[in-house]
Amino acid sequence: MLSGLLITAHSAHAGTLAEAAARKARLLPAGCIVTGERIGDQVTYAMAGKAPEAGDSKPEKIVFEIGSISKVFTGLLLAQAVVDQKVTLETTIGSLLEGKVKCADPRVAAITLKQLATHTSGLPRLPENAIAGALEEDPYANYDEKLLWSYLTTAKLEGESPFTFSYSNLGMGLLGHLLGGVYQTSWDKAVVGKICRPLGMQDTALHPESKQLLATPHDGGKETKPWHMDALAGCGALRSTAADLMTFGEALLHPEQTPLKEAFALALQPQADAASMGGQIGLGVLMGKFDGDASLHHDGGTGGFCSGLQVIPARGIVRVVLINNNTLAGSEVIAGTSTVKPVDPATQKEITLSAEMMKQYPGLYDLDRDTRFIVKLQEDRLFVKLTGQPFLRLFAKAPDRFFMKEVAAEVAFNRREGAIQSLTLFQNGNEITAKLSSTPPPEYKLGSAKALQPYAGEYALMGMKKVTVSVRGRTLFAQIEGQPVLPVFETEADRFEFDVVKAALVFTRDDQQQINGFTLLQNGMTVPAPRVKTPSSAPSK
Repeated sequence: MLSGLLITAHSAHAGTLAEAAARKARLLPAGCIVTGERIGDQVTYAMAGKAPEAGDSKPEKIVFEIGSISKVFTGLLLAQAVVDQKVTLETTIGSLLEGKVKCADPRVAAITLKQLATHTSGLPRLPENAIAGALEEDPYANYDEKLLWSYLTTAKLEGESPFTFSYSNLGMGLLGHLLGGVYQTSWDKAVVGKICRPLGMQDTALHPESKQLLATPHDGGKETKPWHMDALAGCGALRSTAADLMTFGEALLHPEQTPLKEAFALALQPQADAASMGGQIGLGVLMGKFDGDASLHHDGGTGGFCSGLQVIPARGIVRVVLINNNTLAGSEVIAGTSTVKPVDPATQKEITLSAEMMKQYPGLYDLDRDTRFIVKLQEDRLFVKLTGQPFLRLFAKAPDRFFMKEVAAEVAFNRREGAIQSLTLFQNGNEITAKLSSTPPPEYKLGSAKALQPYAGEYALMGMKKVTVSVRGRTLFAQIEGQPVLPVFETEADRFEFDVVKAALVFTRDDQQQINGFTLLQNGMTVPAPRVKTPSSAPSK
C-alpha cells in the first residue's frame, strides 16, 4: 500500500490527531489506532480501540509493522552511503552487480541508485517472478536473493529513460538489498547501525529486541499473520513504535540537530516530481502540502497493518499513526486534522455550458506512468475519474471550472492559446495538475445503478476464493477476499476491466440469460468464478 491522491470526502472535523483517530476507530472492524502528535514543544500519545495483547504497555511502546514507511529509511541509508563515500547517487546497479548478475537489458544495468530511491527507474511495482513460492498471507517471505538476481538477468524495461515516477516496491527493495551489500551486511542491520542507533531509536528493526509484543494484525474483522521479507525487505519490512517514529519525525523536523545532518540534507532535497503522491520526492521521502504548508510524508501498509507519518516543518508538527488493521490508511486519519474548510457543494451554483464547449474537455490527463484522470462526456454530462476510483460527475460553475457534489472538490481546465493543456484538481487545500495526453482515453461505458445491479453478488474464484461484486452509484466494484475493493469498468457487454492492473472480468450467463459467474482474465490466464450468492435486490434480466 502507499499514500497517494484520493478524490474522497473531506473530513469535516478538525481537531487533534487523537480525536481524528477516535472518530475513525468507530468504523474499525478490529484492532486499534495508536497516535503520536507533536505540536511545538508538546508531544501526546493515545490509543483508540483495543490491543489486549499489549497488556499494560504504554500505547507509544506497542510494536507495529510500518510497511512502506521503511522506504524513507532506505532512502536515508542511501544518503548516508553517499556521505560515507561508499557510492554516489549516480552509481549504477550494473556496477554493483558486476560478477554476480549480467543484465540482458543494458537499460536495467544503467539504472542509478537515485532512480531506485525516487521510483523513476522504469522497473515495475513487483518483479514478474514475485509469485514464485509466494504465500497468500505472507507474500514476500520466500522472495530471496536468488529469485531477485534471476529476475534481473531477464528483466526488460518498457520505454526509454528518463522515466517518470512509478511507485515500485521492487525498486526500493532492490536498493535496500544493494545497500546492505555496500556495507557488507544485511539491509536491516545497516539501517539499525547507520540510522536507528545514532538517532536513539531502540525499537525499530525487522525484529525489535525489546520485550514489547507485536500488535495482533487484522485483515478486516479477522486476525491474520505478520509479514516477513527477504531480498525486498528495503521496501517495507521494518517494525517500530509510535515513540520511535516520533523520534524519527523529530529528526526530520530538525535534521541539523542530529548526527545524520549531512545525510538528511541530501535525502530531503527534491529529486523528482511525484504528482500522484501530492508533489515531489526526495530520497524515499514524499513531499507535498497539507493545509497549504510544505509537508514530508509517507504511508505504509502490510497484510494486517497500516501506518502514516507526517512532518510539517513550518508549524513544528509531527504526526504518527499506527493501525493493526489493513482497512484504514494512516493518511486518512491524519486528514481528519485538516483545518481547511471546503466550500459546501450545496452552496455552489451550476451553470449550463454549450454542447460545443463541453466537447472540449474529455480526454486522458496524465499525472505519472501509473496514475491519470479520465474525463468522459456521456449524455451531455461530464464525468471524471482518477486511477483506481469511480467516475464522479462534474458540474460547471464557470467556463473551464467545475465542482463535484459527492465530495468537496473542484476541477479547472487550463488553456494555452485557447487549447486545453491540463486540468487541476483542488481539494483539501491542495492543487494537483495533470497534463492532457495525446493518447485517447479507454472507451468505458457508464451504466446506471439499475443496469449494473444484476452483476452484484458473491462468486467463488476457482471454486474457493470469495469475490464480492457490488454496485455504488454508477460503478461496479469487485473485491477478492483479502484484497482491496477496486472499481471495474464496462468496455463491452458483460466485460468489465480493472484500471489499476491489466485484468478483466467477463461475466457468463445461463440459458435463461441470468448471470451465473465470471471468468477472470489476467497474465494470460483464465480463471473461472461461478456465482454462489445473488443479492435479493438483484432484478432478473
